[in-house]
Amino acid sequence: MPYYVQRLYRLCKASFSPDGPVSEDAIEKVREKLEKIKPSDVGLEQEAQLVRNWSGPVLERNGNHRSLPPIKYLHLHECDSFSIGIFCMPPSSIIPLHNHPGMTVLSKLLYGSLYVKSYDWIDVPGSTDPSEGARSP
Repeated sequence: MPYYVQRLYRLCKASFSPDGPVSEDAIEKVREKLEKIKPSDVGLEQEAQLVRNWSGPVLERNGNHRSLPPIKYLHLHECDSFSIGIFCMPPSSIIPLHNHPGMTVLSKLLYGSLYVKSYDWIDVPGSTDPSEGARSP
């Protein structure tokens, strides 16, 4: 495991329990550590360079179009207290709407740009189905 990922792992181990973060200060320390991580720290410098230079589909000699690989997930660690993973998302990728119930999620964009649209659940009186409370801002 690369050095900076090991440091992030140790900090997460001290900052999260199966019941959640141990404190707001602990979350802030993890966030600060996460902000310092670069693609080269997690072995993704070549992939980052490929995406930076990507100009769209390319017609190969055999007539086929070459395109970026699909979204992939690099699983680094998972336990009862926290998980660490990396999503590699080519330009224009879209992931389905989903939630993380009972979780504290910290994200770090290693390269490129990202558009995020978030939703909050609202309580609808008399409803027991949480999907009935989903509303777009």
